[in-house]
Amino acid sequence: MPPFQTVAVIIVAAVLGIGSAWLAVVGDIGFESIRVGAWTAWPTAGASNSDPYIRARFARTGELPISAAEGAAFVARDDSDGEPLTGKCDYLVSGRTPAAQWWTLTLYRDADLSLIENPTDRYSFNSTDILRKPDGSFDIVVSAKARPGNWLPGDERVDRMRLVFRLYDTPIATGGSVADIEMPRIERGGCR
Repeated sequence: MPPFQTVAVIIVAAVLGIGSAWLAVVGDIGFESIRVGAWTAWPTAGASNSDPYIRARFARTGELPISAAEGAAFVARDDSDGEPLTGKCDYLVSGRTPAAQWWTLTLYRDADLSLIENPTDRYSFNSTDILRKPDGSFDIVVSAKARPGNWLPGDERVDRMRLVFRLYDTPIATGGSVADIEMPRIERGGCR
């Protein structure tokens, strides 16, 4: 093989290798990820035998993953139509949750994983303090402006937000079927 072709092959291999590693560590794709609508989870993230890309992903962000013995965490950075979650828009999180003994839904700034300051000091909902419909489903409105019912305060000054749905003591984390998981939809409302 001529030297030019050898150099070209090495450059292409390096770009593909580094690019795929970057996507696995920074992006929402991964070898062991579960994607359900707008939500992504890495159920093996807290396991001692998780793949090195998952370990690098959580080491980079500083997050502490939930171990499979505790449950699973699903993350949404986009709405159900694939648009980024932003504090400039209102969102309706509606539906049901997968089987779990207990769950929490928390809103964060995406950039630094900090809670979004608000005058009500409400940063999350959990399975015991949410208002439900007669059929067991729920609606949570994420908005910078106060709303009646299940309102999770956002902030118009926040460019990117992240919702984290943590399911505790769930069959998903211990190898249960993920084929029929139903996660809440995230629908964008009005924007300012």
